[in-house]
Amino acid sequence: MLFIQYISVYYYKDVRYANYANTRNSLKFAPINPKPADFCPKEINSSKMPDCEVLLHSLNFWQYPNGIKQSYEKFKKYGNEIFTEGKRDTFWNYHNLIPNIRILKEDNIYKIMFCDENFYSSCPKRRGHNESYTDKKSPFSYTDRIYETAFRLHKNEYGRIVFNERIVEHDTGIWYYGLHTLNIINCEKSDFREKMFFRKVPDYEYKSLKYLRYS
Repeated sequence: MLFIQYISVYYYKDVRYANYANTRNSLKFAPINPKPADFCPKEINSSKMPDCEVLLHSLNFWQYPNGIKQSYEKFKKYGNEIFTEGKRDTFWNYHNLIPNIRILKEDNIYKIMFCDENFYSSCPKRRGHNESYTDKKSPFSYTDRIYETAFRLHKNEYGRIVFNERIVEHDTGIWYYGLHTLNIINCEKSDFREKMFFRKVPDYEYKSLKYLRYS
């Protein structure tokens, strides 16, 4: 089973300075404590954890001059349908897959791919290595965008992906920014703990950090 904790920290340019950056960069993981309404029992290590291939824990935060505040938290489970490169239909990808990554399964190994999704981001496209460039069946074929293996996770291995983006509010034209951290671990349901990421160094780390203009 694959567990993914997807942390997004959004902020405006008034907190772009080094001291604020250090604070948001330090937010690498969070406690895992789903409520009964999240389809899980209170105890994260219960044998009644949901039967799925991938369990996603999404958390959104906003950073202000007076601190970082959580604005959103959700759990979502996926079955075998998650093991796909997706479609050329970005709307379908957004509602059925996990943004900016693709997951492929090779026996008991999970292959984690990083891709340039660019749903709402106004960043220049992330160009670079595209492993499916010449694969006519792939939605990434013949496109100048990054799509490459971040890492492969064997049982009990843990990887981290970090990337950033710049976004514009279409109704106001105001720019804001996002720093995203994905903690991904291949483990059994019985290994789930509230603080499973605390003080644990990833076996693999992949970064795609662009220089963001603060215009």
